[in-house]
Amino acid sequence: MQMVILGICGKMGSQIYEKYKNEFSIVGLDMIRHADVETYENLEQIPNPIDVLVDFSSPDTYEILCQGIHRRIPILSGTTGYTFEQIEQLEQMAIENNTPFVWKANYAKGIKLFSKLIEDCKDEFEVLDFVEIHATSKKDAPSGTAKVLARRLNIPEQKIQSLRINQAPAIHEIIFSSEDERVFLRHEIINKKAFITGFDEELRKIFRS
Repeated sequence: MQMVILGICGKMGSQIYEKYKNEFSIVGLDMIRHADVETYENLEQIPNPIDVLVDFSSPDTYEILCQGIHRRIPILSGTTGYTFEQIEQLEQMAIENNTPFVWKANYAKGIKLFSKLIEDCKDEFEVLDFVEIHATSKKDAPSGTAKVLARRLNIPEQKIQSLRINQAPAIHEIIFSSEDERVFLRHEIINKKAFITGFDEELRKIFRS
């Protein structure tokens, strides 16, 4: 089976390659040439049927995802920076073309649980504080994960306090409070393998469907 990794030379793209290089025939889709695999600049250049397109790149590649969906290529995307309107358009396009499409700002399993706990707390407390912390190498602020959580909380993105600290782990913390008590919810990435674990679950679902 052939896996195409969009953004193969980036941090997550490189980890996806290392995880699946012995299971899939992998090619890259990137403006930078990968040292170990064939790397192309557009989908039309890639030979052989594509079984899955993995996207960890930038929102500049939105049109490539559109092309992939129209070609009925299953897609898993973890690229942040797309607008919610763009994601909704891609999801609708995938439905119309009967094509698997999964987008998540964060594939870590703990974020799924974190989101459930938010649902339990958000209607119980009137006041909340939202802090997200990443390393200074993180380009976007607030993070894509924080934006998704803010939408779930029905609060404006301006409510999120974003900190960028040298070599900091990825942290999302929400504090629910009243005059009498506080509830702290915190998710922290200890190792980036956490993203791969959740991603692998979604990948297996596509091939089981």
